[in-house]
Amino acid sequence: MDDEKFGLLVVGHGSSMPYNKELIEDIAGRLSKKIPNAVTRVGFMNINKPSIKDGIDSFKDTGVKKIVVFPLFLAKGVHTKEDVPGLIGLTEGQKRINYDGYDIVYADPLGADDLIAELSTKRIQEAYTIYNPN
Repeated sequence: MDDEKFGLLVVGHGSSMPYNKELIEDIAGRLSKKIPNAVTRVGFMNINKPSIKDGIDSFKDTGVKKIVVFPLFLAKGVHTKEDVPGLIGLTEGQKRINYDGYDIVYADPLGADDLIAELSTKRIQEAYTIYNPN
C-alpha cells in the first residue's frame, strides 16, 4: 500500500448481542493503527448502527476518494457474495463501483490463511490448559 489516504469500511454482520458490535469496532481500531493512512469506519449489515450505507456516507468531508469495503467474515457465503455487495450497489461477482463520488473496492473475507490457523492454535492451547493447568 502506498501512503495515499483512503477510506476503510470494516463491515460486520450485526447482532443483538453487544459484544458483536464491540468486537467489530475493536478490530477496526486495530486495523486503523496498522494502516495509518486509512480513515477507518464501521458499518453493519443489519441490527446494529451505523448501517453500511451510513458507514460509506461517513467519509464525507474526510478527503478520501477511494474506499475499501472489508467484510469482517471468515468465509465466503450469501452475506459476503450477495447481501453486503448488494447493499453497496455491486452486482454478483463485481468488485468495484463508483458510488456518490467514491471509487469503492470490495475486499474478500478472511478465508483460509496460516494466520487464522495460528490464532486458532492459540485458542486451542488456551482451552487445553483447562485440562492441564500446569
